[in-house]
Amino acid sequence: MTVFAVILLSPDSVLIRLVEEASPEVDSWTVLFWRGLLYAVGVSLLVFLKYRLKTLEEFKKIGRGGLLIGFFSGISTGTFVFAIVYTSIANALVIISTGPIMIAIVSWFLLKEKSSLVTWASMIIVFIGIYIVMSGSLGGENLVGDFFALITAVMMGFTFTLTRKYKDVNMVPVNAIGGVIAALIAYVMASKISVPPEVVKYIIAMGAILSISFSLITIAPRYMPAAEVGMIMPLETVLGTLIAWYVIHEEPSTNALIGGTIVIVTLFCHSWYSTKLARDQLT
Repeated sequence: MTVFAVILLSPDSVLIRLVEEASPEVDSWTVLFWRGLLYAVGVSLLVFLKYRLKTLEEFKKIGRGGLLIGFFSGISTGTFVFAIVYTSIANALVIISTGPIMIAIVSWFLLKEKSSLVTWASMIIVFIGIYIVMSGSLGGENLVGDFFALITAVMMGFTFTLTRKYKDVNMVPVNAIGGVIAALIAYVMASKISVPPEVVKYIIAMGAILSISFSLITIAPRYMPAAEVGMIMPLETVLGTLIAWYVIHEEPSTNALIGGTIVIVTLFCHSWYSTKLARDQLT
């Protein structure tokens, strides 16, 4: 389920860039509006297919905790779009892939959870990798996009930490709330929301990809440890970068390759260690 979700999600960043290339007059706020709206509609449809007449009840159950999670999810949806627009796809995906480390930091800050020595060591190595990636953007516009990507990772940290705090909240409807929040913010900021016919297919594809992949990623931890899910997630960084390289000929920089390798290998090893530790505790 997680592997399918990650593979499905991998072309998402390229779709944003294809909209930009097909119609340069379409601004980022317009893309974000339709992206968020279709994401919300798609997730709501999936919730309806599962719960039918109880759909509204499922949305009511999320409560204030769900709304708070939806807020951070909506912000991360927006900052992701601006990250892809202002920096290379490789840079953005590498920085965003640090989400699991951000979760550990936010959990320590919000829930007072102590991280292990291995986690703290992983954090240091990951931030060295991020520094290498971002150092290639110093003095250029790409640095703005890198910071948007970093904000996206931090927002993911808040989203998943709060999800653990409010364990009884059904996260699938919350994804729809995040889409609505992103769309509302974009609607206020966008100069226009109409898009030319040549980009409609890309925008519809975005909505479908986000709805299905994030719903599956939300459900997956019910059937396997979260750490094992974390081992699979960096696959998006690799696939997304390769797709961008192949489809739009965006070759990753040397800094992105070196820093990205450090980050992905560290995240994988940390998730593997966390999974092994959890299994040892169970036995």
